[in-house]
Amino acid sequence: MAENQQEQDRNEPATPFKLKEAKKRGQVAKSMEVNSLVILAIGLALFVLIGASAAQGLLHLFTKILVSAHLFNGEETSSLYWYRGTVRHLASVLWPIFGAIVLAGIAANMIQTGPIFSFFPIKPDFKRLNPVQGFKRVFSKKMLFEALKSLIKLLLFGTVIYFTLKTLLPNILMLLNVSPDAYPLVLTSHIYSLVGVLLIAVLFIALLDLAYTRWDFAKRMRMSRRELKEEVKRREGDPLIRAKLRELQREAVKRAGSLKNVSSADVLITNPTHLSIALKYDREKMAAPIISAKGAGEVALKMRRLAHEHDIMVVENKPLARELFRKSAIDDAVPNNVFPEVAKILAWVYLKQSHKYATTGKGS
Repeated sequence: MAENQQEQDRNEPATPFKLKEAKKRGQVAKSMEVNSLVILAIGLALFVLIGASAAQGLLHLFTKILVSAHLFNGEETSSLYWYRGTVRHLASVLWPIFGAIVLAGIAANMIQTGPIFSFFPIKPDFKRLNPVQGFKRVFSKKMLFEALKSLIKLLLFGTVIYFTLKTLLPNILMLLNVSPDAYPLVLTSHIYSLVGVLLIAVLFIALLDLAYTRWDFAKRMRMSRRELKEEVKRREGDPLIRAKLRELQREAVKRAGSLKNVSSADVLITNPTHLSIALKYDREKMAAPIISAKGAGEVALKMRRLAHEHDIMVVENKPLARELFRKSAIDDAVPNNVFPEVAKILAWVYLKQSHKYATTGKGS
């Protein structure tokens, strides 16, 4: 019941990603009738081009065998010699036809599906041994279509062959009055007409099968909305996780870019080596001190070096550094719970700076 409900929920067309994954597993829309059509067409073209010469070659071979039949003594050496000679002669006559047919079969598959190399179809699947599933496959819509297609092929081919032979029968009977040397030429012309009519019938079957195959494959590849969401998660990750990662990336970029703010900070609060937080306070523009820069690890060490280079006061306060780093972002005001402690540090820093300026005379 749940499986039927899931099938009914699959109303969305397959995504390119699912089709690509299915192709990797060897699951593609392929019509065997199209392969038969291409092979038959190539075979007919070859018969038109080299059919007469191939028939003459076969006739020459059969004539040679019959003429030399009295020399065959049945011994092993003689039999092997005759066998090798016959196979060699047949190969020399028929190899272009067989080679072209093989290449036509490969080309027909490549045209329909493109290059595919997968061992998935031959992977052992014990679910196929399930008699219930096998019974369902036997009485499935696909098997019904295959049975109907086979019946149409049988009726169509039988009708075509019957009327073609009925038309050609008088010409075939006239061969009794023709020299055997002319048989190949006459027979090949009759074969051309028979195969040509069969080719038209195969074309009709191939178009019918191709349309059904593509429709059935598209139907089997359809997806439900839940599957679409799961695919997006699988390809791009969970939306919440992706949002968190983007937030962390923005924070990392912001921290790296905030190093330039260290030079204008009033004080640097450290952990002392793992964390660094730069604080800045302008009485005329700010209601409270802000965090102008913060960093951890290597960034924290760079901030300490910049603070020493620009003569910024560095204050070690582990609890305050952890609190500011964990609960405050860059450009945020310091939290209310640590404001008194930050005010004390800033007052001490300003006092130190005033004393320093008074001593050196920089403040005048």
